[in-house]
Amino acid sequence: MTPHRRLGIALACALATGGSQAAVTTVIYRCTDAAGAVTFQNGSACPSGHKQERRVVEMATPMPAYVSPPATPVAPPQVPLISRLPAPEPVLAREDDDVPDPPPALFACRVFDNSTYWREDDTPPLRCRPMQTVGIGGLPGMQAGQACEQVADACEAVPAEALCGAWETRVREAEFRWRYAQRVEQPPLRLEYEQLFTTWRDSTCGPGAAVAPAAD
Repeated sequence: MTPHRRLGIALACALATGGSQAAVTTVIYRCTDAAGAVTFQNGSACPSGHKQERRVVEMATPMPAYVSPPATPVAPPQVPLISRLPAPEPVLAREDDDVPDPPPALFACRVFDNSTYWREDDTPPLRCRPMQTVGIGGLPGMQAGQACEQVADACEAVPAEALCGAWETRVREAEFRWRYAQRVEQPPLRLEYEQLFTTWRDSTCGPGAAVAPAAD
């Protein structure tokens, strides 16, 4: 195939693509002058004295514009965001019947990979810690297979004087996980945040729970 012919085919395809939204077909003229120079014209016949080749190019039906489906709105939590709460103000001492209960005990647990999390008991389920195995010739990765060891996380009770701070941190972490999770992962994380926030809010650690001395 000569360079002129390849150029003609390429130009015809480009013109066909560019006009696909205006017409179903288009006519391409290949014009050769007396000196052998080749030009291409879209829809216009060659000038007098030029050798002319006429081709009709069929156009593909334009694809409809893609319209993305409407985004499903993310359900907001049924409780306020702890990150947006105003600073608590001390309140006057209340009757004993009105004093909220302390929050549940909290344990700081550490995983074998040194990540940490919070629990309300010190009996976390066992988890499988990967073990290095060897295969042919004593080399790892040579059809060595997989193995793991059942280990328990190390959990330590949060002292009473640090309990309120730990609970607030736990609630803030739950809010962060919910707000920045993938959309499909948000519903269960939102419920978890609501539950933790409610427990913290309704305890002696909640906003406004700091008690000022009663006036004499």
